[in-house]
Amino acid sequence: MHVSHVAEDGRIEEVADHLREVAEMAAEFARPFGAESWAYAAGMAHDIGKYSTEFQNRILCDGHKVDHSTAGAALLDQLGLKLLAYCVAGHHAGLPDGGTTADVEDCPTLRGRLLRAQHGSIPDCAAYAREVELNVPKGPSVLPVSRDREDGAYSLSFLTRMVFSCLVDADFLCTERFMQGEGRDPLSEQSLVDLLGCLKEEVARFYPPTSALNETRCQVLDACIRAASNHPGFFSLTVPTGGGKTYASLLFALEHAVKRDARRVVYAVPYTSIIEQNARVFRDVLGERSVLEHHANFDFDFDEEVESYKSGDAKKALRRASENWDAPIVTTNVQFFESLYANRTSRCRKLHNIANSVIVLDEAQMVPTKQLLPCLRALIELVANYGCSVVLCTATQPAFNGMLGRKGFAVREIAPAPSELFKKLKRVSYRFDGVLGDDDLAARLADRDQSLCIVNSRKQARRLHELLDGEDSYHLTTLMHPVHRERVLNEIRQRLREGRTCRVVATSLIEAGVDVDFPVVYRALAGVDSMVQAAGRCNREGRQSAEESIVHVFEPADYALPSDVAQKVAIARSVISEMEGAACESCDIGALEAIDAYFARLYAVREGALDASGVLRDLEGFSLKSLNIPFKRAADDFRMIEEGSRTVVIPDPEIESDILAVKTGFANRSTIRRLSRYAVGVYDGDIKALLRSGKIETLAEDLFVLVDGTCYSDQRGLDLKNEEGKGIFL
Repeated sequence: MHVSHVAEDGRIEEVADHLREVAEMAAEFARPFGAESWAYAAGMAHDIGKYSTEFQNRILCDGHKVDHSTAGAALLDQLGLKLLAYCVAGHHAGLPDGGTTADVEDCPTLRGRLLRAQHGSIPDCAAYAREVELNVPKGPSVLPVSRDREDGAYSLSFLTRMVFSCLVDADFLCTERFMQGEGRDPLSEQSLVDLLGCLKEEVARFYPPTSALNETRCQVLDACIRAASNHPGFFSLTVPTGGGKTYASLLFALEHAVKRDARRVVYAVPYTSIIEQNARVFRDVLGERSVLEHHANFDFDFDEEVESYKSGDAKKALRRASENWDAPIVTTNVQFFESLYANRTSRCRKLHNIANSVIVLDEAQMVPTKQLLPCLRALIELVANYGCSVVLCTATQPAFNGMLGRKGFAVREIAPAPSELFKKLKRVSYRFDGVLGDDDLAARLADRDQSLCIVNSRKQARRLHELLDGEDSYHLTTLMHPVHRERVLNEIRQRLREGRTCRVVATSLIEAGVDVDFPVVYRALAGVDSMVQAAGRCNREGRQSAEESIVHVFEPADYALPSDVAQKVAIARSVISEMEGAACESCDIGALEAIDAYFARLYAVREGALDASGVLRDLEGFSLKSLNIPFKRAADDFRMIEEGSRTVVIPDPEIESDILAVKTGFANRSTIRRLSRYAVGVYDGDIKALLRSGKIETLAEDLFVLVDGTCYSDQRGLDLKNEEGKGIFL
């Protein structure tokens, strides 16, 4: 008998049983995209190395760690299944790079590992042949190799990552089920049909419309229902602030999903604040267990194999808490695209659950230009070969049509006559105030009972709030944890409803998707899309005329802009200067023509930098003969947020037991979800400074806890004394 796992209660799982169980589950995961035979073969081969005497000594006698992944990879490579060899070789440590002919045995590439197998440098596992038969599987039905070499190469790399997802998720779940003695309960028992029924009950209260605004919103909802009958592909939903975009996008997504028997709806949202708000709205309508809210803050992956889930092992407990997106509705942020280019197991295990989904890119204009082409290419692959539909949802629609059109995909607009819609829902007028110093700006804000100011850096937001400094002034930043931000936003909304004095200074986190309504807004000069989104916080409910509701656009006097923001500001200036009436005090930069012109110029100026890190070039450029795919390099190079960040948990009486659970290794999924509500993202440089000064302590890898309470205030959140006005976290 050859043992794969030993549970704490002494139960033993044989290797052959584990291989068959993983293979069957992986095949089921791959069925939606026709790769079940490949996933089954990978599952049968992934732990063949456990048949070695060395591994049996490891599992039964607590011997030395043993490489048990290379053996199965080598056997698959000998069968001509190199793409599956990547999956098996990386099912713990992550998909490796293919390597080059210069690689030697100790290289971490696939070639290096295969050389170790060829030279007998891994444990002998020939005993597998008495219990396991490996056969060459039928090729995946979903992906005929494209006549275009670049598209064919990219598609093969994407397929490999999707099969890898099926394998590692099945391996985790089967191991977890054996160790626990039972499987996971499903997050929700409700079908998408049930959820669509709940949503239709909610939107029925808008009918028949009793106001001009409700009539417009109902027209958008009706258009979403009509468009949902279209065949899968790319859609846009171009709806201005106040048009009911949140309900409309969800109605289209669920209706479209039900009509074509899709499995789930995935919302990819750039701002954590919008995720929080959307998830709250969705849960109120659809139920608590039907919506998975997944932020990037908590995502744990480690090199060592999962042999047991012993209490006291915090790393393994945290890895167990990571999600695989097995929920009807998923709301997430930068994890969506970063996972599509990831090589690590925890990031990739969710990918197979994206297949046959409706993907809504809320605030689609926020896709970073430096990664725009890789992001669009991944979406094209999901639409072309994995049964997905994509909805580009925003009031400031980016100019993606040309780039998608060159690959043969048209974007179909859902909203009825967007230009007329924007005219009907026009709420504000813009005024350009030139350069304003902080003292002058603070005085202008203080001169109004209710005012909002949005700036480009945390540093300026903190300075302006210090100048206002009163019980009727508020500060919003991503250096406040979600529960804190939610508490402050609720207080702000309450004061606005009651007509009480309320002055707010915020970073850009408030300008998209946050439901607040101010009579006047000041916005630091930025990209046209940012300024238009900021305008959505002014006269949101239409209580004043557009002429009375002014969005003041100004240039800060004392703050240098990062090069990325500076370029967007320059392009915005050029668009404004050419608009009719630009010489006057006001012009409508919220018009669709201005938005289109801005994005067209932005993408033209950055044409050579839309794949700045070369990720797409690498994944389209490898040889189809050698199949040396740079999986790890692509994962390392693809970053939606350039500078790395780490998670700092802010202690609170509500999570004392959860912090202790992480320290002692008893954390579970619920623990991690609760902690994420009290966490902030902090740049690597600031983490190092906080560690040096003893203000934070390490809880687990990439997870820290604040121990100096004086560094966090109710007014401004986490205080980073060394911050230099860096860009804002998404």
